[in-house]
Amino acid sequence: MRNERLEMQLDNPLVVGFDGSGRARNAVVWAAREAARRGLPLRLVHATPYPAAGPPAEVGGPEEPDPVLDRGLRVARTYLPDDLVSGVCVPGHAAGVLADQSLGATLVVVGQRSQDGPVSSAVGSTSLVLADRAACPVVVARGATDAQRAALPVVVSACGGTTSRAVLDFAAHAARLRGVPLSIVSAWSLPPSREWSGAAGGFDSVAEWVRATATSAARAARATEQDVHESCPTLVTSTQVERADPADALVHSSRRAGLVVVGSARPTGLGRVGATVLGLAACPVAVVPEA
Repeated sequence: MRNERLEMQLDNPLVVGFDGSGRARNAVVWAAREAARRGLPLRLVHATPYPAAGPPAEVGGPEEPDPVLDRGLRVARTYLPDDLVSGVCVPGHAAGVLADQSLGATLVVVGQRSQDGPVSSAVGSTSLVLADRAACPVVVARGATDAQRAALPVVVSACGGTTSRAVLDFAAHAARLRGVPLSIVSAWSLPPSREWSGAAGGFDSVAEWVRATATSAARAARATEQDVHESCPTLVTSTQVERADPADALVHSSRRAGLVVVGSARPTGLGRVGATVLGLAACPVAVVPEA
């Protein structure tokens, strides 16, 4: 399949942010399983406050162990051999530190601040900054992250027929690694009735306009499925076409998925659909940079 960039990164580690919290522990477990699945080393990164001003530390002196990082390393080493797990403490804000770490990573994994509430509070600044700035795909290990969840399909959107090659390649590669189907979701909805006259101007009736919109969504799903099969002909795929807002359709699909994959266009960023999914999905969400 056309995932040369993914294959070129096979020597790059998976990076996971760890701050000692329960959500960060879930992220370490998810990342360790993913590293084992991909045959990659795992690097834990603990972003620490900048040191207070004072006399410089003795050059070459013994390094004080970091108890937070040590807890994360012990968790990771229950899933991976010791020589595939490393850790580093880096002064700075977690979002900036992990964005820098993404430059040499295959994947960056972070935990979720909250599972409920509005997108603005549920996602958290670290997740949003990384979604817009990371140089590699980012996974937010939210919702259900257990091993049974990973056995469910990977979900990707075909809404509007504009899903990028990078997003499709990542989603197909993730499904192939897990041995699960790839579910392609295409959604369509009508604007408020006050906008119908402008939106349906090229049709003789609203009913004709509705049929054309539904047909276009189904066509987008089939075209995306065909595109995936051209790259990965043995991958099992399915399509679903829903009359719903695209964000709502993906959030609904996440309830029976192991991973949802969305894109983050550069330089504009995640967008409304991606931000909604990132804040409300019932399973981990992968955000793939799009040129």
